[in-house]
Amino acid sequence: MKKTPLVFAVTGLVILASSGCNDQIKSTVTYTANDPVYLSFLEFRATKSVQSPREMENPGKICLYGDYLFINEVSKGFHVINNANPANPTAVCFVELIGNIDITISNEILYADSFVDLVLFDLSNPEQPIEVGRAEDVFPNVLPATGNDYPIREIDWTKGVIVDWEVKTITEEEKFYPYYPCRGCYYLSNAKDVSWESGLRTSSSAPILTSVTGSMSRFAVYNNYLYVVNNSAIKVFSLHGNAAIIKHEQYLSWNVETVFPYDQKLFLGTTTGMMIYDLVNPEQPQYLSSITHILGCDPVVVQGDYAYVTIRGGNFCGQNFSVLNVIDISNPAAPVQLASFNMQEPYGLGIDGNTLFVCDNGLAVFDATNPLLVGSKLMKRFSAIHGFDVIPYNGVLMLIGSDGLYQYDYSDIQDIREIGSIKIMK
Repeated sequence: MKKTPLVFAVTGLVILASSGCNDQIKSTVTYTANDPVYLSFLEFRATKSVQSPREMENPGKICLYGDYLFINEVSKGFHVINNANPANPTAVCFVELIGNIDITISNEILYADSFVDLVLFDLSNPEQPIEVGRAEDVFPNVLPATGNDYPIREIDWTKGVIVDWEVKTITEEEKFYPYYPCRGCYYLSNAKDVSWESGLRTSSSAPILTSVTGSMSRFAVYNNYLYVVNNSAIKVFSLHGNAAIIKHEQYLSWNVETVFPYDQKLFLGTTTGMMIYDLVNPEQPQYLSSITHILGCDPVVVQGDYAYVTIRGGNFCGQNFSVLNVIDISNPAAPVQLASFNMQEPYGLGIDGNTLFVCDNGLAVFDATNPLLVGSKLMKRFSAIHGFDVIPYNGVLMLIGSDGLYQYDYSDIQDIREIGSIKIMK
């Protein structure tokens, strides 16, 4: 989130306090700031319900589990879609969960963030999720996006969870030393400007039933562990039935946005590069290597010896141009960038066999038979949609975007076609 300096307009007389080491010079100041809107912890943790289906308004992350799709409604909860027939996806319910951005599923348990908490739902009946557990205060200092450049007024964390902001003109007494608003906070994205992957992708057999999600997720499951990345840290949770117990927290040096698990490794997408961590000891990921790139927002997907990274410029992301990079990870301790291709405005991406799908001003489909030429092998483009992320699975591509859910049959790669959708009515 873009920050601006906090500038005060002094409107009163300066008053000198008595002499001494702790002297403070006080004055009256007037400024415009985001004033926190609090929800008490009791009310916050009671705000949840399974409701009738509702229309999507601002969809974010997407998660596939069996015949069902779970689609995040940014900061409000998630939709449950019966997708047994992709040509006719059917909304079955909406689960209210404020502050929710990410979802992943393992062994019939859905894990979802809710501002400061991690919430667990039983999916024995996917059409009627039941809350069965909650790890409280595991994501401290989580804030909603402000949507503006005003500074943040001082926060009182004892008042509850901050669920919104109110822009106010404030006049108050100010001390001599400057006020720095919430330097340790973790800001939630609106899921459209800053990307934050789950599902086990591995060449070996999977020991547990795990969901498949898009490339923009901050959640990843490997064996009985959940990995959550946020800004400069990765949190490791041990999963036991209806409980998620935090076992390890590791600070990272870069601004981490996404995580992709593949072949006993975590591939972290950051604003300045890709990092690789080894999961030989899944409770304590070990740093292997990193590769830097131009400043930008960048999800990562991996297949075989190659990682594919889209780097989006503009907005909060950095430079004004965007690219697709291809990285050789055959030696994960020493990744090497082999190719780079210009993109328009890429977001999420997915790969299945010899086909790479990129949300780039709609949906772009590339032939990845030769990874070093992939960006020059455009097979088809769908420009009438606004794609955010994709899941390619068993010949069906599921795409979520600002205008809804779209699904494509790519079983015949020469005849990719839309087969079903749930569109947002604007």
